[in-house]
Amino acid sequence: MYHSAKTKKTTAAILSAAMLLSCGNALAAPVTAAGESNNYTEALAMSLYFYDSNACGSGITDGPLTWRGDCHTYDGQASVGSLDGAAKAVVDPDGDGKVDLDGGYHDAGDHIKFNLTIGFSMSSLALSEYLNPGVYKQARCFDHLQYVLRRGADFMMKSTFLNDSGEVVAVAGTVANGDIDHGQFLPPEEQTYQRDVYWLTASDNNSAVCCEMAAGLAGSAYIFQDIDPQYAAKCIKYAKALLAFGQKHVGNNCAGMSFYSTDAMYQDEEAMASAWLFALGEGDKPSRTPKNGDYGGIGDWYRYSWDKVWQGYAALMYKATKDTVFQDELIYEVKNAGGVAAGKYNGDGWGAARYNCALQMSALTIADGDASSEYATGAKWQMDYILGGNPLGYSFLLGYGDKWPTHIHHRAAQHLKQGESLVNNPEVKYTNYGTLVGGIDASGNYQDHSDKYQYTEPALDYNGCFALACAGLCRLYGGDESAMAALAKSASEINESFDFGGEPLIFDETTTTPVTTTTTSETTTTTTVSETTAPFGTLELGNVNCDNRVDVSDAVLLARYKAEDQKALISAQGKLNADVDRNGALNGEDVTLILKYIAKLITF
Repeated sequence: MYHSAKTKKTTAAILSAAMLLSCGNALAAPVTAAGESNNYTEALAMSLYFYDSNACGSGITDGPLTWRGDCHTYDGQASVGSLDGAAKAVVDPDGDGKVDLDGGYHDAGDHIKFNLTIGFSMSSLALSEYLNPGVYKQARCFDHLQYVLRRGADFMMKSTFLNDSGEVVAVAGTVANGDIDHGQFLPPEEQTYQRDVYWLTASDNNSAVCCEMAAGLAGSAYIFQDIDPQYAAKCIKYAKALLAFGQKHVGNNCAGMSFYSTDAMYQDEEAMASAWLFALGEGDKPSRTPKNGDYGGIGDWYRYSWDKVWQGYAALMYKATKDTVFQDELIYEVKNAGGVAAGKYNGDGWGAARYNCALQMSALTIADGDASSEYATGAKWQMDYILGGNPLGYSFLLGYGDKWPTHIHHRAAQHLKQGESLVNNPEVKYTNYGTLVGGIDASGNYQDHSDKYQYTEPALDYNGCFALACAGLCRLYGGDESAMAALAKSASEINESFDFGGEPLIFDETTTTPVTTTTTSETTTTTTVSETTAPFGTLELGNVNCDNRVDVSDAVLLARYKAEDQKALISAQGKLNADVDRNGALNGEDVTLILKYIAKLITF
């Protein structure tokens, strides 16, 4: 875009004034370009494609990915098996011995469907938006988020069977036998093995599974409440029924869950589901208040994961109530897990990257929007390590950057032929864009081998944790929101023309989303911002970089942005904050007003 000499001189003068002001302003902070090290916006948008790669059932062919197709559609005629009595009458009313369990998601590089990890991942995706309102719109992938959540929520509701009173009588907790599945190395589109159903009933229940499903459905309702209220109401109905079922019929049946056997604790999943319903205005405030790992007589401080969601509960409750008891608990738990200090990667556990991302989520919740907080900068360093800033130079988010693992444990992407085995370490046929793998462990070890699951396998919960971390970093440090769309045009694995449906990405006056247009003349460049209500957060005039304070870095960032500095990135929330004179335009006058405010010459 062309700028006149007058515009350049004006920008230079503003920057000079800002620099002079910073010399005498004790509140001024060092100025760094948001997203300078990594494009968190691109990474967040890319990560949603992992769920498309793990989709199961019908409706996959001609979807978001060119290399995936319908698979295991015979789950739509699954055997009811040994289920009998009143439960069978509800599940199989026509008595043909079949039940429709088509859809959902494969759990990992294998092809089992666990409602435990589907619920966890859907809750995590929704929580990433709840903690960082508007971030998926900022990344131009809110429609994709809806698409992913709807598939997960549809399957959880389909596999939950209610009686005429709206009470749960049976839940298909798991579909497919893990031991049988792990002997099948073909891509899912070519598999035909028998896939058994493992049931949860009043007499043989798993409360953790039911409550995690409830959390996933309630979280989904949060995303859809303003977009599709009828669908959100259905999600809430099932969430409440599942929560009540898990609370009334307490059990720990792990049949079919040899890879995800839960312990006897279910109170964390119960608390998470209750917190979601509270946040939606559909339930009372949960009573569990934490103190050093104790959540009302039960709990532990293990990091947020598929079977331990206390830290997710604390993060959600802090956001919903601003009660610092939850923030204090997160501080305790992050420190107890080794912290997220810049300069030292916290790679503990099997599939280390997911646990690291979970700690990043807690740290970013503690930072509470302050990009200069040691918790925020520490989380940023950890994520940069995962995205390529490590000794190997690998990005463990596949497809991001210019180097990533190519021998991963994912049968759909590997697309092996009959008789081939993972032991032979085959290279993947397709790049599985947006997939987080385990990566480097605590000892600095990594093996790029498709049979080394702890390093190279992805899973639903991995990407759920990644979204929680990346969404927080995207909120604070931003990125180039056009990068993912550009990549989709060049990546043969991605169907760039696929319509995800949901709320449109073209922002207009009918939405509550900022509308930006640009006009150019011989002397001025003005970016206009609509006067619609912002869904991103509380309006903070002058807080351009969204770090919860107004200082010289905001003025400099806005001036650089107006000068078309490609590294000066401003989020959608930041653009609303930057329009301090509320005239619908971002220009030099806004920069001047911010400088005057910093010098205490005016107030907003």
